[in-house]
Amino acid sequence: MPGSTTTAALERAVHRYRSAPLLARWSAHGRAFLADLAVVEAYVPRRGFVVDLGCRDGLFANLLVEASAQRRVLGIDSDARRIAIARGTVAGRDTLRFETGDIVSVPPPRCDAITMVDVLYLLSPADQERVLRNAATALAGGAPLIVRGQERRIDARYALTYAQELVAIGLGLTRSRRRRVHFPTRDEAVAMFERAGFRLDVVEQQARPYTDVLYLARRSPGPRAE
Repeated sequence: MPGSTTTAALERAVHRYRSAPLLARWSAHGRAFLADLAVVEAYVPRRGFVVDLGCRDGLFANLLVEASAQRRVLGIDSDARRIAIARGTVAGRDTLRFETGDIVSVPPPRCDAITMVDVLYLLSPADQERVLRNAATALAGGAPLIVRGQERRIDARYALTYAQELVAIGLGLTRSRRRRVHFPTRDEAVAMFERAGFRLDVVEQQARPYTDVLYLARRSPGPRAE
């Protein structure tokens, strides 16, 4: 079932929203249940500087810090309102910070790993590739980019994925630049990551009711692009 994996770290991350506005509290609880974030977190390096692109209200960034004291995490999102909510969860921790920024036009700072959870489909195909190319400039050869996304395929789960996201965008729960979604096929995703300078492994989340996959990418060897 969705969100069936939970951990003490995820529970602590959700608890950070206890003083947030009501809708943000509901969002944190709902996303923790629906998104199975604990499974994604397990693929992220346990130490180093991690940048979470498209961090929304900061729940996954909070989980990364709660799960390992050896991580330093920066969450970036273009929505200033959501960044304000995320900053309200920091509570003096120097291992976690949030910034407003355009992940399409501005590359992230150099870091040890980058995460993106349920972000790419909200961007146009061209912007998806720009974000991946920007990520490549921030990572050394062999460094990981962990992306949770959804695939377009002939599958009843894809119909559910597509319908749910249209409803979420229509209600304003999820924000898309053009109020549209763009789910790549497996072949399109692999080609896009490779063009951006990554080697890619794909892990299907078979138990999920959506066409969720984890793209486990590593920066191809060589100097960082400038």
